[in-house]
Amino acid sequence: MRLKLIRQILTSFLIVCAGFVAAWVAALYVLHAVSGRLAELPVLSGVAAEEVGRLQKMLHDGEIAVLLFGLAGFMGGLIGMVVAASQAANMFGRLKQATQQLANVVLDQELPDSATAKGDDLEHDIREMMLKIQMSQQLCLDASPLTRLPGNIAIEQVLKGKMVNGEKFALCYVDLDDFKAYNDRYGYARGSELIKITGEILYRTKDEYGDPGDFVGHIGGDDFVLITAPENVGPVCEAIIAAFDSAVPEHYEPDDRARGYIEGTDRYGVTRRFPLMSISIAVVTDVKRNFSSPLEIAQVATEIKDYVKSLPGSNYLVDRRIGQRTDI
Repeated sequence: MRLKLIRQILTSFLIVCAGFVAAWVAALYVLHAVSGRLAELPVLSGVAAEEVGRLQKMLHDGEIAVLLFGLAGFMGGLIGMVVAASQAANMFGRLKQATQQLANVVLDQELPDSATAKGDDLEHDIREMMLKIQMSQQLCLDASPLTRLPGNIAIEQVLKGKMVNGEKFALCYVDLDDFKAYNDRYGYARGSELIKITGEILYRTKDEYGDPGDFVGHIGGDDFVLITAPENVGPVCEAIIAAFDSAVPEHYEPDDRARGYIEGTDRYGVTRRFPLMSISIAVVTDVKRNFSSPLEIAQVATEIKDYVKSLPGSNYLVDRRIGQRTDI
């Protein structure tokens, strides 16, 4: 492809040169012909003879000027063609190198630091594109294949962005109660379907009761995250609980639904009764406290979640503890 590009440049230059040479030769021919016709005129005397001589000299000087300018233009064009071809070849070489680097990024290789060594616009734009592709690839690989919702990397990025920008937020940590018992009783496929339904409920609720910039993520298994503004917590959590409690009973067999429980074995091997699935939401906000990192937020959310899950039925609880403010 590089040779083809250079051939196209040379061909274009040769076509321009051919037209230029044709015009150049035609100009010289006309000047020479006029000069020759003046020389063939009858010998004149006085002012007329001087005027004819002056015209002949001007024509001669014009022929020399056209010749010199033509040669200069031809040589300048030749040099310009060589420089253009060289730059095109160098640009193509850098583009080929950048394409190879881009392929490495797609294959999850490290982005080289030397990509912008020359600092021109082409390499800068290509590096920006590679960074965006690398980030998008990480987010896609991190997303849940079941719900298609963003995963832990995206959740951490959203939290860091809000902390750095000083935006107040509320993280709603959503977890399903007695999901394992349901999964054991009805199988993996039906359990996965309930996880997908939960993700859809969260996303619809975010669109209806949240703000345009709100975020829904899937940590994994039956754990989700919804990040919204603190003032939206009440409507959002209540809508999630109402939608979940309305949808879940339909996923139980009629006998189990009528009894209100299923029998199964807990993690300790003890057979007991498990109520119909409910949903627990632990809410952590930075209204009364600041956090130093997303990890600290996750730790507080886990503490709240463990308590909420001990309550019967579906519930949400907002952490209202006041903590020491910490600079980010």
